[in-house]
Amino acid sequence: MLTRRQLVAGLGSAAVSGGIVSSTAAFTATSSSSTASFNVVYPDLIELRAVNDPPIHVETNDDGLVTKLTPGADTGLNERAITRFETIVNVVNAGTVDLTGIYFDFAVESDTLGSETVTEVEEALAVTAGSQTLATTGESGDDLLAVSDAESVADGVLAPGEDVPFGVRVDLIPDSGGSSLSALPTDFSAALRVTVTDE
Repeated sequence: MLTRRQLVAGLGSAAVSGGIVSSTAAFTATSSSSTASFNVVYPDLIELRAVNDPPIHVETNDDGLVTKLTPGADTGLNERAITRFETIVNVVNAGTVDLTGIYFDFAVESDTLGSETVTEVEEALAVTAGSQTLATTGESGDDLLAVSDAESVADGVLAPGEDVPFGVRVDLIPDSGGSSLSALPTDFSAALRVTVTDE
């Protein structure tokens, strides 16, 4: 029987209750379509580590753990384009049990944007596994372990100590996906929520 541990990546602190692990990370547009950043906080069950040394499109602390994803920080995000930052972060199983699923979804919040624009920002954001874009709709979306072609998860399981990479995609081509945005608005924050299932 599967138990669930949930990592909610958004702003806030980790909390453990009833078998659910919640944590947060935020995605904030720092200027119109030029850069974006995610602050990340996560429980001891997993660790997020930069794929590259020195880190590219991420910031790390002294222990080498990713504290912020910064896609486009150096080069910016292109308006009217799909910008992909593939294989920038490794999810490391820091626990003692096999992980059998890793799912992602975005939740955008804004005090000034309308609900339609908020939904379009959510639809412009996605997680990638290699060249594949994952449906980021929580557990009804794509499982990173099933989509990734990394050898470590060929069996669909992330064992303790193993890692699997992911990246980020920002789609700013109007009407190419679910969004009609050609640039990211400036006044929003978004939470990248990661749901992890284990045996």
